[in-house]
Amino acid sequence: MNNISLLEKNRCTGCQSCSMICPHHCIEMQENQEGFLYPTIDLERCTNCGVCVKRCPILTPLEQSSYKQEAFGLILKDSALLERSASGGAFAGLACQILKEGGVVFGAAYDNNLVVEHIGISSQDELHRLQGSKYVAGNAKDSFLQVRDLLRNEKKVLFSGLPCQIAGLRAFLGRGHANLVTVDLICHGVPSQKLFSKYLDWLGKRTGGRIVYYGFRDKDVAGWSCGGKFKTKTKTKTMTKTMEAGCDPYYASFLRGETYRESCYNCQFAKMERVGDLTVGDFWGVEKFYPSVDRSNGVSVVLVNTQKGKELFQGLQDFWHSFPCKAEEIRERNTNLNHPTVRPAIRDVIYDGLDEKDGKEFFKRFTHANPSYLRFRRAVVGLIPIPVKRLIKRGLGK
Repeated sequence: MNNISLLEKNRCTGCQSCSMICPHHCIEMQENQEGFLYPTIDLERCTNCGVCVKRCPILTPLEQSSYKQEAFGLILKDSALLERSASGGAFAGLACQILKEGGVVFGAAYDNNLVVEHIGISSQDELHRLQGSKYVAGNAKDSFLQVRDLLRNEKKVLFSGLPCQIAGLRAFLGRGHANLVTVDLICHGVPSQKLFSKYLDWLGKRTGGRIVYYGFRDKDVAGWSCGGKFKTKTKTKTMTKTMEAGCDPYYASFLRGETYRESCYNCQFAKMERVGDLTVGDFWGVEKFYPSVDRSNGVSVVLVNTQKGKELFQGLQDFWHSFPCKAEEIRERNTNLNHPTVRPAIRDVIYDGLDEKDGKEFFKRFTHANPSYLRFRRAVVGLIPIPVKRLIKRGLGK
């Protein structure tokens, strides 16, 4: 046996490199009961050629860059782009530059049914589709094949994604390309699309319509934080409602690390040695080390991991405010740069009944993240005088 079945299920990231590279087209990605994609092999057609093994970034680990990594804090100057970004706008700045040069930018986007998938864009008018956080396991679909075709036609490509997706793309391509820049995200882990879709259906029924928009982090709601909003469309109107991450069933369970893919809990990419040319994320805790930095609209952290990444980053210095920082400053609050998320005990049962139970019954287990708690919390917080809130916030910051 010399095929992808050598890879244990709890290590497979679902990057889809094996299915896209198979010369005999005998590997298909299929959902398991939890909704995560795993490769299934047609053994009658498989010749055990071993190509899928060689192009799996887990079974055949990638070479690490010898470049001396550099770290920066960053805030985009363009206020409109910054407002649509989850934090400091690092990805938006990088994407705009590649688009200006006639290139194509790949990233995660919602389709019309709020299913997350990787798409390529060639216009800045489409950039908003790739901006913002999407805490769902996205489907790479045929994006690796598209990237390969674009590179063969000498197009510039920026590909952003989770570290496992970047590793999958690099493994699929098999070699470096001068026109390709990869950007990996600092990732906690991802729940399945199947769980997210069930949640949206449940949420729509609770609000009397269909969810047509879901923003995990919208700055017009709560600034640079984890507050977001969703829109419900009924027969007569569209309603917009806000949410607090810790009080929302899906979002709260995500933040607690309860619903991730099994491979996320032993992720080999949760470390400072990165697979992308650049790494982007939130600079949580920036106020502790750089109190003079304006963090009202978010601050990004950028790790420059290769010479190619450095050249793109340096070419955009007029596009953003950036400042050098230390690795230990970033790692303090971005714990997934130190180790994978610890698997909680509730992960054993969190997906139980996903198919059998209706949304109302299924989400009962999230008793500490329900609307009653949210109303209680808001009422209590509303009773605290503003000067006292400031003192509390100051104390928490210290």
